[in-house]
Amino acid sequence: MVDDNGILWLDTCASTNDEAMNRADDLAVRAVVAHQQNAGRGRRGRTWHSPEGTGLYLSWIARPTFSAGLGGVLPLMGAVAVAEVCEGLGLRCTVKWPNDLLVGGAKLAGVLCEARGTPARWSAVVGIGLNLRTPPGGWPREVPAVALDAHLDVLPAPAGLACKVLDRLDHWLGRVTFEANPRAVLQAWELWAPARGSWMRRGELEGRFAGLAPDGALRLDVSGSVVLVHAGDVELLDRED
Repeated sequence: MVDDNGILWLDTCASTNDEAMNRADDLAVRAVVAHQQNAGRGRRGRTWHSPEGTGLYLSWIARPTFSAGLGGVLPLMGAVAVAEVCEGLGLRCTVKWPNDLLVGGAKLAGVLCEARGTPARWSAVVGIGLNLRTPPGGWPREVPAVALDAHLDVLPAPAGLACKVLDRLDHWLGRVTFEANPRAVLQAWELWAPARGSWMRRGELEGRFAGLAPDGALRLDVSGSVVLVHAGDVELLDRED
């Protein structure tokens, strides 16, 4: 059932991204939220651990009126929205390019953006998995994760939390549309990023964080030359030199 905020609530589904994409043409649906996913996806084909009652599994249907050439801002927008909501709860996050949110080096939330259509007429789904409660049996060994309940004495209600995240997403989408460029989102993203000069690794490439390019690509200073990273996983390195 779709509530007054345009959220379709599901007890269980395979993937909220799939459910949202199937409803991209239904303007009455703003987002899909499930209490459990059986086949939740992360970036690069990974599985998102989505047990019942432990997370907020939300997929927002973005219907941009700007060109798909600016589509790279959507994952960053998702990370900013969640970081802002978490700070409102009293919890400071760090974003790891392009769209992971970390607390103490462990993943609190992730964002997966999927799009369809043509460059001139397109839609996208921004999927957000936010860990609310630590699973009774703990996290899988291969998942260095953390949940809100490890840092907050009182957890917000999922419905209210979902609305806050969606409101921030709508805010940023409106701003990019009005200004016809993603500069404000990129600047906001850097507020949550590691300090410039922090060491990062992408594959065999190591360098210092040098901000974001205008299209949202990661800028790495490698021995004095800036290299752009457009895709892939980035590791934060604990180096002082």
